[in-house]
Amino acid sequence: MHRLKAGSHWCLILIIFTLIGGGCAWGDEASPSQADEKQPLWEFGVAGAAARLPHYIGSDEYETYYYPLPYLIYRGEILRANREGIRGIFYKGENFETSISLWGNPPVPEDNQAREGMPELDAIGEIGPSMRYYLYRHGWQDHLYLQTALRTTYSFDFNGGFDVDMDYQGWHGGIDLSYQNKRWFADRNLSIYFKAGLHFADSLYNNYFYGVPAQYARPGRDQFEADGGYAGLSISGSAYKELTSKLSIGCYVRWNNVNGAVFEDSPLVRDKNNYAIGALLVWKLAESSKPAPVKE
Repeated sequence: MHRLKAGSHWCLILIIFTLIGGGCAWGDEASPSQADEKQPLWEFGVAGAAARLPHYIGSDEYETYYYPLPYLIYRGEILRANREGIRGIFYKGENFETSISLWGNPPVPEDNQAREGMPELDAIGEIGPSMRYYLYRHGWQDHLYLQTALRTTYSFDFNGGFDVDMDYQGWHGGIDLSYQNKRWFADRNLSIYFKAGLHFADSLYNNYFYGVPAQYARPGRDQFEADGGYAGLSISGSAYKELTSKLSIGCYVRWNNVNGAVFEDSPLVRDKNNYAIGALLVWKLAESSKPAPVKE
C-alpha cells in the first residue's frame, strides 16, 4: 500500500466506506429478515471494508485498500443517517424526497506513472444536495428510482494532527437510475442493488485529475486543459446477505467508461474502462430498544 501523510488515513477510510458502503444495500431500510418487523431507532457496530480501486477514473493503475471503521445507523422520523449520508432532512413526499449526497476519491499514489513529475493529488471529498424520485415502489423492499445529485468538491491535504488544508475543486454530479430489491430472495436474507448513471463536472474538477499544465508537458504527455461537461458513465451492482442477526456481508462491483467525456483526450487517461470491486463485513454490536417510527 502506498505511503500517506500523517492523519490522511482517516480521510481515506471515510472515502472508501462512502464508495463501497454506499454501493451495498445495507442501511436504514428493512432488511429481508426485518421486512415485517419494527426496526430499532439506532444500530451501532463495526464494519470492515476491502476495495480495489483505480487511482482515478481513466487510470490504468489500481490500488487495494483494507480498513475497519465503526458505523452508526439512525432511523428518525426527520433525520435518517446511514452509509449514504443524511436522508429525509429537507423534504419527503409520496414519491419524492431530498437528501445529502456524499462521494469522494482517495489520494492518487505518488508512484502513479502517468503523473510522474507532476504534483501529488490529495484526497477529494464531495458533498451536496440530492433528489430522488420513485418510479416504482413495492413497500420498502422493492424500488426503482431516479436520483440526481450536485456536489461541491474539496481536496484535503493533511499536514499532521488537525492541521488540514482544504481547497475548493469545483463541482461534480450526475443522474442515476437505481433498482433495489429485498423481496425476491427474502427467504435467503439476501438483498440486491443495481445502478446506472451519467456523470458531469465543471472544468475545475476535470482539470484537477486530467489537466496537464505547460510546465509538466513532456514527450508522450502533451499539454491539456479540460472543459466542463460530460464526465462518463458507470454501472454498478451489489449484494448484501445477513449471515446471522448480528453479522452480514456485502459485495460490490462497478464499471466506469469515459468514451465521449470532455477529458477523453487527456494524456492522463490511460484506460477508458475501469473496474472497482469491494466487500464489506458488518458486525452489529448494539441496538436501541426503542423502535424507529413507522414509515407511511
